[in-house]
Amino acid sequence: MKFTANQQRWWTRTATAHEHSVEGRWLPLLGLSGLLSALIFATWRCGPFAGIPANAEAVAKDEAPADFHQLPAIRILLRADASGNLASIGLDGQPVKDAADLRAQIRAFLGPAATEATVEAELDCDGHLRYEHTQRIIAEISACTSADGRTMVPLVDRIKFLPRQK
Repeated sequence: MKFTANQQRWWTRTATAHEHSVEGRWLPLLGLSGLLSALIFATWRCGPFAGIPANAEAVAKDEAPADFHQLPAIRILLRADASGNLASIGLDGQPVKDAADLRAQIRAFLGPAATEATVEAELDCDGHLRYEHTQRIIAEISACTSADGRTMVPLVDRIKFLPRQK
C-alpha cells in the first residue's frame, strides 16, 4: 500500500494492480459455508429431510386408533348452601347421598374395567363452596381400595374444574 500526498488531503491511498489479501478471499467463503451448514443442520433436525413429513403430528392424530380404554367424562355437581357448606352432590345429573355413595357410583360406572380404564371428572362447583368440601370430594374420588383391601386403585385419572355459571 502506498500513500501519496494530494491537493485536498494530505494523504490518499493509491491502488496497486494485484493487491489482494488471503482474508479478503477466504473469510466471506468461510462465513457463507458456516451459514449454509447451520441451515442444513436445522432443516435436517426439524424433520422434512429426516424422513418425517412436515405435518407428521397432524397425520398421527388423525390416523391414531381411538383409545378403547378411554371412558367419557363424568360430571360431578357440587352445590353449596348460604354458609358455603356442601348441600348436595350430583353425578351426571342424578342426585347422590354423600361422598361414599359418589365413590360407589363411580366404581359401578367403571365396572370390570376399573383397573385399566381412564376416566376424567369434571367438577361443577358453586362459587361460594368452601374449599375443604371440594378437597374432600377429590380425595374420595381419586382412589379406592382394591378387592383384597391392601392396595389403592385409582378411580379418576384427571380432574377438571368447569368455569362458574352466571
